[in-house]
Amino acid sequence: MFTNKKSLLALSVASAFALTGCFSDDDNNKPVPDDGGDGGDGGVVIVAPEAPAALDFVISGSVVENEEFNVLSNATVKFMENGMPSSNIVAVDGSNAQSLTGAGNFVVTLKEGADLDNVTAIVSAEGYISKVFNVDLTNEDDFDVLTAQFILFTGDSDEVKQEVVKKTLASATTSEEIVADAKIDTTSLATVTLPNGTTLQKGSGETVDPGELSLSVLGLDPTSDTKGSVIPEGLNANNTSGNVAVPVSLADITMTVGETKVKKFLGDTLKVTLAAPSDLDAGETLTVKSLDEDTGVWKDESFVVTKGTGTVSFETDHLTWFSVNKSAAACSTGLSATVTGDAVPAGGLLFIAASSDGLGLSVLPEGATSEDVFSGFALTRYGFSEDAMADVYVFDNEGGLWFESDGEVEVCGTVPVELTRPYEVVSKTLTLSGVCAQDNSQSVDVSNSVVTYNRENKREKSVLKNADGNFDLSGLRAGENYQVKVNFRGLPVVGSNTFTLDSVDDSDMTQEFEFTCNEVTGSGGSGGSGGTGG
Repeated sequence: MFTNKKSLLALSVASAFALTGCFSDDDNNKPVPDDGGDGGDGGVVIVAPEAPAALDFVISGSVVENEEFNVLSNATVKFMENGMPSSNIVAVDGSNAQSLTGAGNFVVTLKEGADLDNVTAIVSAEGYISKVFNVDLTNEDDFDVLTAQFILFTGDSDEVKQEVVKKTLASATTSEEIVADAKIDTTSLATVTLPNGTTLQKGSGETVDPGELSLSVLGLDPTSDTKGSVIPEGLNANNTSGNVAVPVSLADITMTVGETKVKKFLGDTLKVTLAAPSDLDAGETLTVKSLDEDTGVWKDESFVVTKGTGTVSFETDHLTWFSVNKSAAACSTGLSATVTGDAVPAGGLLFIAASSDGLGLSVLPEGATSEDVFSGFALTRYGFSEDAMADVYVFDNEGGLWFESDGEVEVCGTVPVELTRPYEVVSKTLTLSGVCAQDNSQSVDVSNSVVTYNRENKREKSVLKNADGNFDLSGLRAGENYQVKVNFRGLPVVGSNTFTLDSVDDSDMTQEFEFTCNEVTGSGGSGGSGGTGG
């Protein structure tokens, strides 16, 4: 387990020293000036706030769109463990981080004592297809910062189509057949038919109130890489059978009446027909899984699947994501990469394998020449079988393309990767310092802060202190501007915690911040000490 190999943080909120005793030269404290009276108030001692405990590990996450990798600042991220809100993901100041809003960029860590192999993230942003992601926390001993990049797609492209049909209901029971058909040109990707006389229910089983019905169906080209990229992860979570459930066809079906979500039906079932690959084996046994959108967990359905010419069909009594799957042998060896060309820069590069089966993301570490990118278990979790083919891409944290395979390559095996640096990359060392606002001669320890930096609209990259207590900003585009943000983890900074790097080069730099320090009033004077234990 992850926590058996690394010591996790001991989170603490910055607090003032509790000072007692007399302030004499003998105990190395500053002397308290006498006010000239007998036993009156003494002087004020400025005491720096206590530094938070050091962090050994953080998850540096971002939610981006799939075209330019621009950050979606309106994103929401919910962390789940085994279908329940996560109790082990926390912010770097120790506060709750189960649900993050406005989370285009975020930094979280693990609570002290957490014992996790993975955590589920349910990610959404207005105008984009919501998705479930799995964050792998195993075998990450070499990373003090784990990159989690969540890529979302729109529902309207050459490979994805969403159709919404609206009708006015006089009661909770339909008075006509309602059909929604998501098409690209004349090709139907997903069709749903709500029969006449069907009573619509909430998740609790209560009937809905009359109002405007909105029936939405999202369909996908069954042969495209987009299908594998859009499907919520976890279809093969905890799969140790030796086979992989490979998604053949996908659809996301939702319905509302007014502001109320319709989750169940009485009287009849919804008819669903999805586009399927034309080479689908007529004798193939197909199964269906559906997603619990509240927990991010897929479950098996007992639906009977009917195969047609380029289609598959089934009937359902509830609404959500549905995946029609075939079974294939799992890959036992995993995916490796031999890396040549330009060196992997400090901070590493993002390795992506994309196919109609799934989307796998991993990291090529700095200086890698030969790397086991995905284990056989990881390929199974992402939905890749032993015969899977995928396009391979290598990006930096800002979306710069370093490598693209010439067509699809075998996922189960070794992929040669020749990197080409798309622009000049530099690194610089940042030294942070802190002083008390009331007394600049009094220093404040800021070495256990978390530093993030990014170009405008791009994902933030996080960094912890290096062995010298400074911060290495790597993977910078030479000549570009970056915003740097320092999370002081509870230390009471005065003014802004951000600053700008203009036209970056590889020169080192320092930055000083002021903090509100504690003012402790002593007591003294000719009458003797005013404390105990002095």
